[in-house]
Amino acid sequence: MQIGCCWFDDKQKVLSNQSKATTWQLNNNEFWVLSLLAKHRGQVVPIESLSFPTDGQHQQQISEEDLQQIIALFQDYLGASHSRLIELIPNQGVILYTKVVAGKNGLFDSPNKVMSYGQYIVIILLTLIALFFVHSHLNNQESVKPDASREFLTQQGNVSNLYLYTSKASEIDLDLNSIADRISNQLRNCPIMPWDVISATLAEDNKAVSIVMKKRLPDRWRFYNIKVMRDQAQRRFVTPEWLKKVNICG
Repeated sequence: MQIGCCWFDDKQKVLSNQSKATTWQLNNNEFWVLSLLAKHRGQVVPIESLSFPTDGQHQQQISEEDLQQIIALFQDYLGASHSRLIELIPNQGVILYTKVVAGKNGLFDSPNKVMSYGQYIVIILLTLIALFFVHSHLNNQESVKPDASREFLTQQGNVSNLYLYTSKASEIDLDLNSIADRISNQLRNCPIMPWDVISATLAEDNKAVSIVMKKRLPDRWRFYNIKVMRDQAQRRFVTPEWLKKVNICG
């Protein structure tokens, strides 16, 4: 019987590896196990059947430890490409497959598992897709063109930027350029301006305003945000006192 790269001669009790030109003379236990597996090839042979030989040549049963060792020897002799032809299924039995079966272990089942080239390519592609998704959906506000913007010089001689955004679905007509002029004039008069960028986004009803401030530090960005709720969309709230109270002006 052909078993992978080996030929099993049940008459001579020999297992020959044709790829390595070697011959294994099986002992009674090894021959009993392999012959029973070959007789029921493709089926799980219970451990009890393998452990209690009925050929009259055995003086005692084959222990489970001996059975595990015999299976390991067969797998080693069959070689890496055919070792999966025989498998010990814990608490059930042993099976001799008719052909090599695909591995059942997942990529991350073992910390020492080696990735195939195909798995490596798939992971790289998934990583690139994820990065593209994040970049597309989490860009900062400056990557979207503001509806109005102003660059102003602070009292400390630094350049800061004001960006205004509004909802395109807003039904209220606002003169954002005038608003930007008025707010930037207030900001440039701050005794201390601790922010490099100030962005204000108006909600669809223009009653809610979200304001985000950013300051570039040597190793990171510092953020600070506030949200303003107004009972009237046209109500003005930006004053020197208010700017200082909410920590926009120092």
